[in-house]
Amino acid sequence: MAHEVLTVKLCQLDDRLDRLHSRIHMSETADHDRLRREIAALEEENAESDAALRNSLYRSRAPLAGVLAQNYEAIEQSIESTVGRLQAQQARCPNRESAVEGKILLAEYALDFAQQAADRALLIALEAIDAQLLWQREEGRTQ
Repeated sequence: MAHEVLTVKLCQLDDRLDRLHSRIHMSETADHDRLRREIAALEEENAESDAALRNSLYRSRAPLAGVLAQNYEAIEQSIESTVGRLQAQQARCPNRESAVEGKILLAEYALDFAQQAADRALLIALEAIDAQLLWQREEGRTQ
């Protein structure tokens, strides 16, 4: 069971990473208007994805989902706070070149954080599969 669920989630992640990759490549040749449209579309997609995840967490009957929902809210608040502080800092920056470099640095670290999250997800997935295998082995012995 764990393998099937995780395989579906991995395919979803692959699709999203493919879109991320193609959008970054597109941005290398896009003009300002095209980038603004892509940004708007991505903001809308992110809002929809966020709403779907929240709904999924709140509809779940699993006790663990409540803990996940609370932590998700805390993470979202932390991200919003950080973005606000970064925007305020950039607004105070008189040098546009430094502000642009700051945005690039932020994007670089955001991708690093995404990689860390993917690595953490892999570890959690392997631990879940291991727990399922152990449980199946123990069930086999007791029957």
